[in-house]
Amino acid sequence: METFSVSVSAETKKRLKSAADRAYGGNVSALIEAIAVEADRQHALDWLLRRAPPIEDAPFEAFMNEMAGRKRKRTRRAP
Repeated sequence: METFSVSVSAETKKRLKSAADRAYGGNVSALIEAIAVEADRQHALDWLLRRAPPIEDAPFEAFMNEMAGRKRKRTRRAP
């Protein structure tokens, strides 16, 4: 582990400490580690989105509905 210093506003410090209390038992270092991991994930997602081919509206809507937990329209099957 390495130690370093950062300067933040009093309000940001309060928000960081509060978030660390909620999720990491007050461990601000663990919160900062999680923030770094999330930053890496966001960078990877941005990279993928910039390189992905365009998607048509219908498949995009189906994907968004699935992610939102909405049920697909049922189609009738022949008896």
